[in-house]
Amino acid sequence: MRKKLIGCTIISVALSSALIVPAFGQTIEVRPISADDNPVIPISLRMHWSQMFIDQLSKDYNIESLFSGKDLNAAIKAEDYLNIVKIVFDAEYNTTPDSMTREAVVHELIKLWADKTGKDLDNIATIKMIIYSDTEKIDPKYNQSVTLAYMNDIAKGRGDGIFDPKADVTYGELAALIFNTAEAIAEEKKPDVETVAEERFETRGSYEIKDGKVVFDFELVNNYSEPKDVMLGSGQQFELTITDEKGEEVYRYSDGKFFTLALVTETINPGESLKWQDAWDMTDKEGNKLTSGKFKAKIDILVVPEDESQVIEESQFTTVIEFELSKN
Repeated sequence: MRKKLIGCTIISVALSSALIVPAFGQTIEVRPISADDNPVIPISLRMHWSQMFIDQLSKDYNIESLFSGKDLNAAIKAEDYLNIVKIVFDAEYNTTPDSMTREAVVHELIKLWADKTGKDLDNIATIKMIIYSDTEKIDPKYNQSVTLAYMNDIAKGRGDGIFDPKADVTYGELAALIFNTAEAIAEEKKPDVETVAEERFETRGSYEIKDGKVVFDFELVNNYSEPKDVMLGSGQQFELTITDEKGEEVYRYSDGKFFTLALVTETINPGESLKWQDAWDMTDKEGNKLTSGKFKAKIDILVVPEDESQVIEESQFTTVIEFELSKN
């Protein structure tokens, strides 16, 4: 799933001469240019965390009046939810959530996301893991939507692994949810320019968290128009390494294993593939059980050139899978 970058807010303050002071929820002391002759004038500038989302939305939509004078920590009104959805997504929209709780609003926005991107909510696979520690408090009819919102960077909870499904959505949260939904729709509608080139191999991978393990399925696909032979080590045909957020290696498939040295040749027909699977028990090299954090799994299919003159493009036999573990 992607990240969004929002430009830093720049606040201009005029004090005898023009001074430009960056601020975001900070208390800043602004000193005039002629500091030797003038006292320091403390100016307290505090900005609500959601203001950046309001500012970004305001660039494309006339939504200022919906937030002007509002307490951004106050619970939203149904009419304001309806108005902002009409402005940003669909002027003909006339549906409101069952309530203004976080679970109900997220559910309604996911339905909107699916409608605008042509998705069938009943046929979308979701990650099989407990995302939030209070998942059991989420109404079952909203559970899939909350998971999809997490997967598409629309809603990530309130921190510390908590979603707080029964709490009312605030005006600040509404701005963030609307902005993130708009971004998710735009991302989904982007044309797929990264089409696989013809006449080459491709390594694909996926993962599933199951029974306390991260299970990786991966394959080497023949995208050529004719059958292709690949030579592999009969003992070790792939290497899988996992690193944490610091880039430190926590798992390597080949550690502690012994492999035969004989080679084996496999024939892959056009459009078909060779498949493998490996599982990591979430234990690092020191024997510590890892229950949270972001990780990268790098998979290399160990193809051997048939002769020294054969040039192999390594990128065809490699893929990287990013995944995240969350405490239950």
